[in-house]
Amino acid sequence: MENLTENHTKNRIVYLDNDEIAEPCKVINLFFDACSLPEHLDTLREWRDDVAFGTSHTRQRSPDNLLYDYELTVRLIEAAWLLKGQKIGKLSIDKENNKVAKWYIRAEKKKFAHYPKTLDLRETLKPSLVLKNIFKPYNVTEYRKILNKWLYDALSMNFLEESHSKYEVITVYEQLVKLFEAMWLINQRFKI
Repeated sequence: MENLTENHTKNRIVYLDNDEIAEPCKVINLFFDACSLPEHLDTLREWRDDVAFGTSHTRQRSPDNLLYDYELTVRLIEAAWLLKGQKIGKLSIDKENNKVAKWYIRAEKKKFAHYPKTLDLRETLKPSLVLKNIFKPYNVTEYRKILNKWLYDALSMNFLEESHSKYEVITVYEQLVKLFEAMWLINQRFKI
């Protein structure tokens, strides 16, 4: 019983309302209604640079935009946690048939204005793999805490290099890029 309670606490949903918990795909729609995949990736890169390297992007961005981006990202992570066991966004192509898979992906790339660049072939065919894998290094609560530190550091006028390990920043950034791209694919495939 203790292990079950501990797991529930580690992955507690905080930012989603009851409707969004029941239908996490609504969160994906809201995330990409806010801005496009490239804009989200640019914002994430700027945020990473502010935290890891002390760049001055935040002086150009308002604090309310930083808070908004933080909340959108945490909400997407919570939705990913709720969706991680589902085979959502999967293409019905045998992974052994690489030629057909690559042909389909080329055709899909032509259809969409933007397309993921960091997902491998398996993740592109089955973006739900990403939803499962992003929770291997960190759980929902850990992501929330890390991003909360990122938010505070990005809002701070003083750069504290020692406040984050480079490994943690790079790991979280790479996981979030994959999450954004996988969720974008899921969102696009649901619209079809």
